[in-house]
Amino acid sequence: MLRDRVYCSGVARAAILLASTLVCILSCSKSSPPAVRRIAVVRFENLTGDDSLNWMGRAVSEVVSAELAGSGNTYVIPYGTLRALGRVLGSRPAAAPGISAERPAAMVAGASHIVYGRISRRGGELELDAALGESGNLKTERSVRVAGPASRGIIPLADSLVRQMTDTARPFETQNDLALREYSAGIEASDPQAAGQAFSRAAAADPNFGSVYVAWAELTNAQGNKAEAERIVALARARGNAVTELVRAQLNAIDAGLRGDFNAGAQALEAVARLNPNDLGLFRQLAQANLNARRYRAAAENLRRAAALEANDPVLYNQLGYAEMYDGNLSEALKAIEQYARLRPEDPNALDSLGDVNFYLGHLAEAEKYYKQGAAKDPNFQAGAEWLKAAHARLMTGDVTGAEGLFNEYLKGRQTAKDPLVEYRRAGWEYLTGRRRPAIARMEKFARTAAPALSPDIAATAYCQLAIWSLELGDRTRARDFAVKSSSGKITTGAPQIALFLTEPVSGGDAWSSRADQVFPLPAQQRTRQGVLAYALLFAQDFAAAAPLLLNSYEHSAPDPQETLPVLLAWAQIKSGKFDDAARLVAHNPVPAAGGSDLFTSLAFPRLLFLRAELAARQNKREEAERNYRLFLTLSGPDAQIFGEEQRARKALQR
Repeated sequence: MLRDRVYCSGVARAAILLASTLVCILSCSKSSPPAVRRIAVVRFENLTGDDSLNWMGRAVSEVVSAELAGSGNTYVIPYGTLRALGRVLGSRPAAAPGISAERPAAMVAGASHIVYGRISRRGGELELDAALGESGNLKTERSVRVAGPASRGIIPLADSLVRQMTDTARPFETQNDLALREYSAGIEASDPQAAGQAFSRAAAADPNFGSVYVAWAELTNAQGNKAEAERIVALARARGNAVTELVRAQLNAIDAGLRGDFNAGAQALEAVARLNPNDLGLFRQLAQANLNARRYRAAAENLRRAAALEANDPVLYNQLGYAEMYDGNLSEALKAIEQYARLRPEDPNALDSLGDVNFYLGHLAEAEKYYKQGAAKDPNFQAGAEWLKAAHARLMTGDVTGAEGLFNEYLKGRQTAKDPLVEYRRAGWEYLTGRRRPAIARMEKFARTAAPALSPDIAATAYCQLAIWSLELGDRTRARDFAVKSSSGKITTGAPQIALFLTEPVSGGDAWSSRADQVFPLPAQQRTRQGVLAYALLFAQDFAAAAPLLLNSYEHSAPDPQETLPVLLAWAQIKSGKFDDAARLVAHNPVPAAGGSDLFTSLAFPRLLFLRAELAARQNKREEAERNYRLFLTLSGPDAQIFGEEQRARKALQR
């Protein structure tokens, strides 16, 4: 299973980091230290006795962090990471001395060293003293003390401190104490509105202080205020080269994210990485950007770079394995996940990942073996889904009887766990194994009798699935009836709206598009609108109109081991006479979902096998074509869908 997406944010990212680091502490204690020094600069302690100077504690740490970030073989852990981890570990007052309040978070974040210090005042002078110590025991490697006139402000003093620690410091972006004070208030604020106001004041005090715009735009974007984030990016860009190259690259990455331009986002983050070559978190983020753009080779290289910086992070190797899998590189994928298994020897997810890689790349016997090993290691892992995935691996070989036996092992586990959805799961399996009308009968009984007592949402989902299956079998009247039933009651899922849309009377492409605009009118519904319209056009067999919509969805979605979108795109392209990219799209097997199939899985499976047969026949690969046609017919069963593929497969085998 692809756990822990390559990049996430806030407390969720902190929780993932906490979990993976604790595992490393327990299982990787004999490992060698990282080649790159990971430094956390914690909040300086205010010893002046003047609470109005408390802001300087964060301000000094920000100056020191920013300047040290450009120093040699050093990675400075951002304050945002420490703060998010602090929330997970138990928050402390923002003004508390960093050496006590932030040190636990720094250690969990993997800091090898900590910079901590104090601010004091003697007469008209401010004094800073700092120490660089090992994070575990705070054994001091170096201590520095500087003093200067208070009238000059804190920034020159902090700068002088850094320059006594290293010869390769990066210049700080502003010399304006007010701008730095407001920026510090913004990054420490617990209230997003107060943070935004502080960033606004900081930008007014020094319009060329670029990091303010970056933090401000990220804040507003995280709140879902896209328009405001775009305005902030525009304000920063208006400063031109007055803001640093690093800030310009960061702004480009934010802008690309706002526009949904995955390729531009990856290019911008590559520029950021060039300027921050030791930033582990950045390489994770860049890997996700390249995955979003489906640049699998680049994503794998990013993850290798991240693993070189943090060789004992098992999650990195798991993610690297999946990146190599997407790129079709079985040997490297297995090598990465085997390293993951060595770092987490008790984790059944490593076996699941090995199963996924083999399944995706067509090594079905090996996939089944690893899934079964995962089930033996932990029968409760993913609610027993290893048996379900093993059943799918066997099913793909055409051994329906053997697959049924493995699926029954899965059902036994669900029955033991008193899973109320056993009949729902059984119906889904029956449909995918060619018993379509019995599956509909079972699902209808479940929707009518058991589901209402469980929850309105479960009943709605069951009726939505019935609507989709009925459309596939050509019974639009019955599909409409199921869709109407799905929308009754107090439901929170959006599936009934989709089912109602798809069961509208058949019409031309323009009419479907107009309906989609009416049913899903909001800008935030653009992706849903586009996807549902594509499904409607597929059911209407208007493949030429569906293909560009599916291509757009494919180009603006991140890859997922379970995704069926490539199969649907290949289907539309082949049916509309565009064969160039179809072979690539159906070359791999979508990995079975641990929770069972989704509403539209039956549009992709077993159609995937038919599409492979069609492409093989076109290339005069007769044996391969016949094998896939036969397998498709075996899994399709006696009740054909409306698209005529079963009939076409039989004719092809009679030639």
